[in-house]
Amino acid sequence: MIADAELQDVIFARNVSLRVPTDHGMVSLLSGINLSVGKGQFVAIIGPSGCGKSTLLNVLAGIVQPTEGQLFLAGYEVVRLKAQYPLAIGYLPQFAAFHEDLTIREILNFAVALRLPRLVDRQKRRSWLDYIIELARIESFLDQPYRTLSGGQMRRVALAEELIGDPPFLFLDELTSGLDPHSEREMMIWLDELAAKTGKTIVLVTHALNNIHFCDGVIFMSHGRLRFQGDYSSLLCQYAAADIETLYAKTEDDFPSEPFVAELPDVLPTPQPLQTARPPGGLVQIPTLLRRQWLLLARDRGQLFLQLTLVLTFPILVAIFAYRGLPQVRNLSLGIETNVVRTLMEQLLYLKESFHAASLISGLAMFQVILLTLMGANNGSREIAKERGILDKERRVGLSPWAYTAVKFIQVSLFSAIQAWWMTWFVKSICGFPGDFAVQGGMFFVSTLAMSAICLAISAYSRSAERASLLAIYLVGLQLPLSGAVLALPEGVSWITRPLISAYWGWSGYLKSFETFRQYDIVKQATDTYLASIPLVFLVLILHISFGFIATSFFVSRKAKRS
Repeated sequence: MIADAELQDVIFARNVSLRVPTDHGMVSLLSGINLSVGKGQFVAIIGPSGCGKSTLLNVLAGIVQPTEGQLFLAGYEVVRLKAQYPLAIGYLPQFAAFHEDLTIREILNFAVALRLPRLVDRQKRRSWLDYIIELARIESFLDQPYRTLSGGQMRRVALAEELIGDPPFLFLDELTSGLDPHSEREMMIWLDELAAKTGKTIVLVTHALNNIHFCDGVIFMSHGRLRFQGDYSSLLCQYAAADIETLYAKTEDDFPSEPFVAELPDVLPTPQPLQTARPPGGLVQIPTLLRRQWLLLARDRGQLFLQLTLVLTFPILVAIFAYRGLPQVRNLSLGIETNVVRTLMEQLLYLKESFHAASLISGLAMFQVILLTLMGANNGSREIAKERGILDKERRVGLSPWAYTAVKFIQVSLFSAIQAWWMTWFVKSICGFPGDFAVQGGMFFVSTLAMSAICLAISAYSRSAERASLLAIYLVGLQLPLSGAVLALPEGVSWITRPLISAYWGWSGYLKSFETFRQYDIVKQATDTYLASIPLVFLVLILHISFGFIATSFFVSRKAKRS
């Protein structure tokens, strides 16, 4: 085992309370919790729905910080323990999050690579993983995709993943919920054996009481207060209840006014040496995250098909819209004519055609940029939000936020490069637009990546992929009207909005690449919109990209409280 020190790991809580703000003022979720759980005990938190069971579990596991009281695990304040030993606390919500297209073997191999330090040699890592697989009894379905497993199998996989870091504490929320009676009994027996064999302290929130006798004790909660801690057989006697249903039905006034006080030591526990695996640093995690990202992308046929469809069809749309007007643009000229009347007529015709050509050139430039920003939004808007549960889980056990963000940026950068350079080459080849290919391709690349980066930040901020996609659509929809390129904006407004609109800078830079050609003069005659220089365009868009990276890292790092 990785953690083999003989320690008296205990859970110690004194006067722990939790109050949260609501629209109607502060509400108390937990009040004056006092409890102590010894090393190697398997304890269940029970009580009626809404009594504070899961809230207490989240506080004990350090997921939620209490507003009052003292809480120690192995003599450490929970916040300090999580900071020093992120793998010391194993926590499982009712429904664990996994990449469903990965096999169980792949899931566990990636978990080992992300959680165990490189100081552990390959043979020990392999032996440890084999031990976990045997302990969790999951050998028979290691090569199945996660999405094909039954509920009981999924819970065993989730426990196996948490056991990789060899945590001395396991906090499990409704782990047996939804299992058939046989699977539930097997799970309770297995947890009892796990605590006895490994010395782990296990706390389980459960509504199922048929197999509660496998626990060493129970913590009974009602109305946010701890009402009893001890043997389950003594619980009903404590309150002279005929059965558990009668006890659950009691109102707050039916319980004694004096809170239940567990037997606690007089002195606070002191921190003990705690040997547990420390996760590797971000630089070590990046290759593992890249391998996993590539594997997930290769198996996501829907996303690959969508990306291929967008890359191939969007440039064709540009060519279709450009088809009728391009010959007129190419042939547009004003010759010298001695006949005054003829010259005036040609000038009028030239003005008419030049305004049409200017609109076409400017419109096609903006059309390309808008399509690329749409692809950029698709690149990033769902990428992190769809993994929210997995990200929250892996952040708890030491995943580096900047390493995770860097890998996502590598992916969207690759997509953006393919999309931008293909659009540039195709439209240039079909439509014959002048200008330097490298400059135009680079301009489109940074424009697409800027939108991808901002949408990646939106994805990191959002709690759901649907919400992130909606926000990204709104952002793309604002690109055209707020750019001031096609629809006129008041001068003061345009100077405020333009720095924030990546489409404007891509459009401006693309037109600036025509500067030594006749088409540029035609556009300038028909528009008063300011066209920024190419170096300024690159600078602003790189700032957009940098902001997106920083914002994404920030939102990935912080503990999200949004719904």
